[in-house]
Amino acid sequence: MAIKNYIFIFLSIALSAYGCTSVQHISKTDIRYESISSKSGIVPDDSITAMIAPYKEKLDVKMNEVIANVAEEMTRKKPESTLGNWYTDAMLSAAHQAGYDAVFAISNYGGLRVPYLSAGPLTRGELYELCPFDNLLLIVDVPGDILDTLLQNIASSDGWPISGDIRMTIKDHVMTSCTITGKPINPTTIYKVAMPDYVANGGDDMKMLIPLPRIQTGLLVRDILIGYAMESAKSGKEISAPIEGRIIIQR
Repeated sequence: MAIKNYIFIFLSIALSAYGCTSVQHISKTDIRYESISSKSGIVPDDSITAMIAPYKEKLDVKMNEVIANVAEEMTRKKPESTLGNWYTDAMLSAAHQAGYDAVFAISNYGGLRVPYLSAGPLTRGELYELCPFDNLLLIVDVPGDILDTLLQNIASSDGWPISGDIRMTIKDHVMTSCTITGKPINPTTIYKVAMPDYVANGGDDMKMLIPLPRIQTGLLVRDILIGYAMESAKSGKEISAPIEGRIIIQR
C-alpha cells in the first residue's frame, strides 16, 4: 500500500526583539507527494533478524501452547453471546477466588477483540488476541440508582457481555426490567461489580463510575481468562458457555 510522505518546507519565521516586533509570515509552502511501494527493495537486516530470532522462537512456543479445548465455537454477539458469557463468568469467578464479594461482572462489548473462538484446541495466543490490552480487574461499589443508569447505558447499545445472576429485558434500546440474583434493583443497595479498569474509569460512556469507590485487584483480565481456561482443562472439561437469557430484546 502506498504511503503518502508529506514534506513541509517552511521558509522562515523571523522574530525581532521585544517592542516593535516584525514578523515574517510564511508566504509559500512547498508540498510534495512521494509514493513509496511496499514492494520496494527494502532488505531485512540479517543482524537484527538473528538478534531477535531466539526471543521470537521462545515467544512462539509459549503463544502456540494449547491450554484448553473449546467444545463448540463461541461467538461475540448482541444482546448475549457464548463468548461474552464465558468472558464475564471468568471475571466473576476470579473475583470470588480472590476473596471479593462481587455480585456480577460486566465488560464493554469492544473489550472482546475477536469475533469468535473456534471449536477445538485453544492456544494461549488466541486469548492474547481476544484480550490484547493490559486491563486490570476492579471491584466497584455501585449504588443501585447509578447501577440502573449503568444498565440503561448497556441497554442503549443492545447489550454488553454480562455474567450470570442477572436478567435484563430491553425494548427499543431501553431496559424495561432487571433482576440481580432474582431481585429487582434496590436504589439504596451498594452493588459490588467486577469490571475492567477501562470501564471503571469511564470508558464507553460510563463516566458515572469515575467517582465511585473501587478496589484494585491487581489481576489482569487476560491472565484471568488464561487461568479460567486452564482450570477447565485441568478438571477434564471443555470450554463452553450456554445462552441463558441474561439479556433479552423484545421486538
